[in-house]
Amino acid sequence: MTGLRLLYLAQGATTAFLSPFIAVILRERGLDAATIGAIMAIAAIGLVVSVPIWGHVGDAILGRRRTLGLCVAIAAAVALGIGSPVTGLALAALVVAFSFSQGASLGLTDALAVGVLTDPHRQYGRVRMMASLSFAVTSISVGVLYDRTGFPAASLLYVCGALAMFGALVRTRGSSPNRALAHGVGPAAMGHEQIHDPVGAGVQPHAGAGSSEPRTASRFGSTGLAFAVQPRLLGVLAAVFLVYFAVVVSSTFVSLRIVSLGGQASDVALYFGISAFAEIPTLLVAARLASRLGLRGLFSVSAIGFAAAFLSWTVLDNPGAIVATRLVTGPCFAGLTVAMVLTIGEILPANLQTTGQTLFQGTAGGVASVAGNSIGGLIAGSAGFPVLFLVCAAVLVAGAAVGWLVLPRNVTRLPQPPVIDEVIVGGAPLL
Repeated sequence: MTGLRLLYLAQGATTAFLSPFIAVILRERGLDAATIGAIMAIAAIGLVVSVPIWGHVGDAILGRRRTLGLCVAIAAAVALGIGSPVTGLALAALVVAFSFSQGASLGLTDALAVGVLTDPHRQYGRVRMMASLSFAVTSISVGVLYDRTGFPAASLLYVCGALAMFGALVRTRGSSPNRALAHGVGPAAMGHEQIHDPVGAGVQPHAGAGSSEPRTASRFGSTGLAFAVQPRLLGVLAAVFLVYFAVVVSSTFVSLRIVSLGGQASDVALYFGISAFAEIPTLLVAARLASRLGLRGLFSVSAIGFAAAFLSWTVLDNPGAIVATRLVTGPCFAGLTVAMVLTIGEILPANLQTTGQTLFQGTAGGVASVAGNSIGGLIAGSAGFPVLFLVCAAVLVAGAAVGWLVLPRNVTRLPQPPVIDEVIVGGAPLL
């Protein structure tokens, strides 16, 4: 558990060194809001492409710990390129490559945590808060530094953070890959084993119960198996898409709004840092909130709270006032994170957790980011920021409604969903 805490600490700090400032770096190099939105959308497509790759590699080939290490190594190399004096297409390509790797790292860390923690419902929030704490402290500190030095130091600091993550990974227990998944083979006979019903109606026999044969192989690897094992996963990801469409806008375009109102790098850093600090109390009481509200309640209430913040941004024209609203969005973001990580933990088998968690992160930071950045850039460029924020408030309300329908009603105390059994392909065990 110590290694996992250190890993989340390093994860938060590493993210804070560079990720919050990508849009501002692009603006500093002469790009307008519409162009920045387009680049961020293309970068998000890179994340969408990477999600099934990282999930499959983590579950079926390398294991979660080694896959996370590879992901971080690639991100660190790309970060050095972003820090170099490149412009135009080269810079855009580097941002895309950064999204391909860095964007999947948190999902891989969450998947690692779900596999290591003995009681994820109670323990996840307390461990995850370490990332919020380090992100908050680091982002505020480096924001002041970047006011004085500019952004070249960001890439070097990111590499230092990546080295810290490697050090923490050495102390973190990982999972062995299930190489049966590399052949797209689903659960073998599970007798009377059961899988949790995601809408809270109890448990239901697995579709393959009583069969002596493995589920038919999937052409789409572990991603295809995740949707086959849990059909409601599509609805869950639809709710994620709607809500994180707006969350992406709050990251990219609210920071641009702050700069357009006269704010500096330190104001942008404070915008993200205060939010991360405000996440911590919610993460500490996440288990109690999830038990009282249910996962669907926690998700929906958090989305509505975010919508209220967007409505305030339609009228606020002072950077300090906008930063202050992050005291509301921070707990809301924490609520969304806890609800979704635990939902994936509830509805998918243990050996598909890397795939599930990266699908969540890929939908949130990939598919939703494509839509949020591209559509957001067009709206901001043509109608202005207030109209964009009003649209996002409406989308958040829709996401809350979908989440209420598809997420689990209650946090259960059921055993872990069944893992994918060892299967035999071609006469040889592949586990």
